[in-house]
Amino acid sequence: MTDERPRSESPVLGGLLSGSSLKRRLLSGSIWAVTGRFGGAMAGILTASLLTFVISPKEVGAYNLVLTIVSFGALVGALGLPKTVVRLVAENMGLNRSGRARRVIYTVLGLGVVGTLLTSLAYYLVIGDLIEERLFDSPLLLGLTGLIAVWIAIAIVQEITAETFRGFHDMRWATLLGGLATGGKSGGLIMKLILLGILTLLVVTGAGVDLRTVMLVSIGAGAVSVLLSCWLLYGRVASLGSKATEEEPVSTRDVLDDAVPFLGIAMTAFVLQAGDIWILGALDSDAAVAVYVNASKLVTFVVMPLLVVNLVMPPIVAEMYAQGRMARLERTIRAFSTLAGVPALVVLVGFMVLGKPILGLLYNQDIYSSNTAWLVLLILSAAKLVAVWSGSCGLVLQFTGHQASMLRVSLLTIPLFFVLAIFATMRYGPVGVAGAAALTTSLQNVIMVLLAKRKTGMWTHVSFSLSPFRKSPPKKD
Repeated sequence: MTDERPRSESPVLGGLLSGSSLKRRLLSGSIWAVTGRFGGAMAGILTASLLTFVISPKEVGAYNLVLTIVSFGALVGALGLPKTVVRLVAENMGLNRSGRARRVIYTVLGLGVVGTLLTSLAYYLVIGDLIEERLFDSPLLLGLTGLIAVWIAIAIVQEITAETFRGFHDMRWATLLGGLATGGKSGGLIMKLILLGILTLLVVTGAGVDLRTVMLVSIGAGAVSVLLSCWLLYGRVASLGSKATEEEPVSTRDVLDDAVPFLGIAMTAFVLQAGDIWILGALDSDAAVAVYVNASKLVTFVVMPLLVVNLVMPPIVAEMYAQGRMARLERTIRAFSTLAGVPALVVLVGFMVLGKPILGLLYNQDIYSSNTAWLVLLILSAAKLVAVWSGSCGLVLQFTGHQASMLRVSLLTIPLFFVLAIFATMRYGPVGVAGAAALTTSLQNVIMVLLAKRKTGMWTHVSFSLSPFRKSPPKKD
């Protein structure tokens, strides 16, 4: 595939993604992404560790179930808009169409308000009782329906506004803002630090802490993040052009047509990422959920290098692909995949050798450092290593306009996951569901690497040579 496609280009484009400009943006974005992911992961683990000291394993398991409920509610209510706003804002700003970018943001925010109201009300009035009583049959979740609905509304706004900053290449605020329940995307560092700080203060002062208290503190921390995000975004949008030209309309249908495949992808990804917790919660105890989730939190350190890359690359992929700079984009993607693959392997080996002592050090009770917890950690870590070595294949498909193809892959692998996970959980508990999730996600990543090559002409997996890191001669791209 050639490295050039005929496109009209404004004078601004000539220097927008020059070598030095691209390097600066990648470096700045990477620093903030590393800070957000590492800081957020550490804050999350410290919070989880603190909770094991102040509430029972059953309450820890119930809280983690609440997180998955809020995550799914935020995913549905956001309507796929977070990724759409990243792609469209980055693309339009890259093509020097700031007025159209402004209209995209207003349209996305309007749709986000509708999604927030519909999802929160639906959970409070109808869905909450079904999930809490019939699916999980958890007495601890009863009476928390209203709090969960409020948290869902906050999480939707957090995710949309944080990802809007990412569309502007502002990795700082995209990293700091965001939600605890959407940490796979935005860093949500501000909310996590506020939550950890307040819980620590409550414990130090001897105040009583239970599941409802943790929920209220989480919602309060999210509300602070939302207010700050909306204030900062208002100033950013006000600096754009006042209107788009008649030749550059932005309709609600255009935005939804772009967002719906993203929503489908996100929902299927949720099934693979959080469906294991739901299946375990439905077929096993809250304590088993607590063991599984606390072990899986450490898996973040295996996949963290790739998560950092995927936080930085979306707007760059959207711009460079729109400009036809294919060869350079592939070199950049594979170089970052290779850089991410080495530390991921080191972390997996570390867990194989020191996994049980690490679990015992972090968590208060022996149940969290058992052989079961260690096996869950190793199985999920191995699957994440496969994901890291596959590179940013899913990101490339989504931000080059091939999100529908990625959705089809996800839809084909979901039935396999459910069949394997249900039978494995019934027989082997947490270890079984970990194995089912690992097998399914590994297969999905291999398929997406091949699909990205077929659709875009670009490989995304790690390189076993130094060619991506060698300085190439100047090219017209």
